[in-house]
Amino acid sequence: MNRNLVFLSLSQFGMAFSINYVMVFLPFLVYQITPYSQQETLIWLGWIMGSAYVVVAISSIFWGTLTSRYRPKMLFLLGILCQVFLFFAMGFTSSLHVLLLLRILQGALGGVSTIGLIIISSSSPREKMSADIGFFQTFITLGLLTGPPLGALAASTFGYRGAFVCVSALLVVALLFCHIYVQDVPLQAKGETLLGRNMINRRTLAGWFICFTATAQLLFLPSVLPDVLDGFQVEKASALKWAGMLMMAYTATATLGTFFLTRLSERIGRNRMIIFLVLSGSLFQSLLSLSQGVIDFALCRMIQAGLIAATVPLVISIFAAESKAGAMGFLNASRFAGGALGPVLATSILAYSNMTVLYLSISAITLLALLGFVLVFRNSTDPR
Repeated sequence: MNRNLVFLSLSQFGMAFSINYVMVFLPFLVYQITPYSQQETLIWLGWIMGSAYVVVAISSIFWGTLTSRYRPKMLFLLGILCQVFLFFAMGFTSSLHVLLLLRILQGALGGVSTIGLIIISSSSPREKMSADIGFFQTFITLGLLTGPPLGALAASTFGYRGAFVCVSALLVVALLFCHIYVQDVPLQAKGETLLGRNMINRRTLAGWFICFTATAQLLFLPSVLPDVLDGFQVEKASALKWAGMLMMAYTATATLGTFFLTRLSERIGRNRMIIFLVLSGSLFQSLLSLSQGVIDFALCRMIQAGLIAATVPLVISIFAAESKAGAMGFLNASRFAGGALGPVLATSILAYSNMTVLYLSISAITLLALLGFVLVFRNSTDPR
């Protein structure tokens, strides 16, 4: 296994870990420093929590195009260094205005994972492209899984300021290892124009839509989980405990699924694997509506997450194999858009209907994206 893959994956574990590590206690910090009423504070909290995801969905596109002008390794290190300072500064502010500005800047710099994908795709053998990008995505998922419990522990042990200092120190370590061990790759081709015809076409739009819907299917649940547990008549006193265990369980299967299924695609073909994963993942998404209790719901969700999670790195690997840096940034943006809009989509549907309609609607949207993918890529060679 090449050093670039190992150390870039570890650094992205650190980045994903840091983001979720902070998110678990950020609302409590907002309530501690707010000078506003409850209602005004809720509005501020929504913007502070969500602004970074909205901005990163746009900024990740720009990061990909920059690799035709500046050395990819330098851009990657710069992105991590800026995140170190931003996390550190967040621990020393008592102003919601400054905190919101720092979160927006975090979003603008959060697309650094696109650079990691580009370096990996440039330094990986073509036949191992899907597996290597899946490995990279696996470590991102692991970071998202382990961040919240350790963030809560750090904030309760060291206070909010101490927790921010700890996560800044972690990123400094990641920065040093990447500086020492990651090898640079050549500048990327200049054939793509930002948001132009060479980047935005039928293939990239089909890829974006399927990555977006797969991510939304994977990340929609936490926003409606209290309603799910209430529907199963789980006592409110134990609902939070059940929610934590359920999220950890299906995130674990998503991690394992990404790791193993991307490797299996080398044998059966990448496009065929994408079709299988979306069809079977959407089937289990629909079967959530038939669950009679928490246990069978959890089992169904674990299988569904394990299947659908591998879709995104497989789709991205199609363009990575073609050395499409700008397209990779565009597709990477779909992950953030799905993470930001998936919960909004779920709560909006549930507000006017019920859980069954919600599950079936998300499944239908994902299958619609798959239909577009099949139509666009039906004549494409399916690499093994």
